[in-house]
Amino acid sequence: MRRAYAFVLLAMTAGAHAENAECERHLLATYPFPHRPTAEQTAALQDCDADKLYYGIGQHFNYVKARHCAFAKDNHEVLMMLYANGLGVPRNYAVAKMAACRADSAPMVTAGRLESLGRMQTGKEGPSPKIDMCDDASSGVLLGRCVGIKSALVAQEREDKFERLANRWSDAEKAALQLLRKRASAFAEAHGRGEVDLSGSARSAFVGQAINAQEDDFLKSLQEFEAGKLPAFTQSDFAQADKELNLAYQRLKAQKDPDYVGGVTFAEIQGVQRNWLAYRDAWVAFGKVRYPAVAPHAWRAYFTQKRTAMLNELAAARN
Repeated sequence: MRRAYAFVLLAMTAGAHAENAECERHLLATYPFPHRPTAEQTAALQDCDADKLYYGIGQHFNYVKARHCAFAKDNHEVLMMLYANGLGVPRNYAVAKMAACRADSAPMVTAGRLESLGRMQTGKEGPSPKIDMCDDASSGVLLGRCVGIKSALVAQEREDKFERLANRWSDAEKAALQLLRKRASAFAEAHGRGEVDLSGSARSAFVGQAINAQEDDFLKSLQEFEAGKLPAFTQSDFAQADKELNLAYQRLKAQKDPDYVGGVTFAEIQGVQRNWLAYRDAWVAFGKVRYPAVAPHAWRAYFTQKRTAMLNELAAARN
């Protein structure tokens, strides 16, 4: 076992050394001076975010502003993408490789980027190759950054879907949806912060993924209801679902809390459960406005079953 571990370390070290040697050559390149922002432009970029400008988060993407902002903020990952992909500037693989080496990234990430850039340059990736800084995301910091970017883009797309979905609703229905969405977001946030193991270096990525998954599930449920797939549970169905929920909850309570920092504790689960109860109640209130034919116990049964599945999965992970 120790020999295998030593072999892996040796391979990683060799890869890092090769990447460092290659970077020594690439760092001889320089950024084209005419592409840099003027002093006046730089002064206006104090609060800019190159990631958002490049990906079009909260605004339409703008590659020129993204480049200027990346220079102002030393965001070499964005500069690598701009020059490698020929966005707002001509393709320049020498500059892209230099940018990859100047980025504050893990050695294996840099090595992967240089390999990808080499394949692009030699035509092995087709006539219009593209590289993304998240292609080789393996470190905890970069994973968190990339999940944040993806979450923001997905949130924008999700918002568009909500707007289209409720476009012809009455004002009362739209107001009820806004209240429900606040509860849904609070529950998703609580779930991501309280029911995800935070002991690893990629914890921020896992939190983002959990929040995103819950937000997606909320939208999917609403889309299904709008398509006519409404819950049709009876009062006895809810009683059975509630019983199963309590069993799952007690199972978690009986488990011993993790003895390491970042593990999910029962106290945290209790806090999330309170947010979930408010979320379920919000669905009942919303249902009265948008789907008056559906009984309150049908909503409770539907979302109780969903929550029980979450708790059972959590219990299995804590074993």
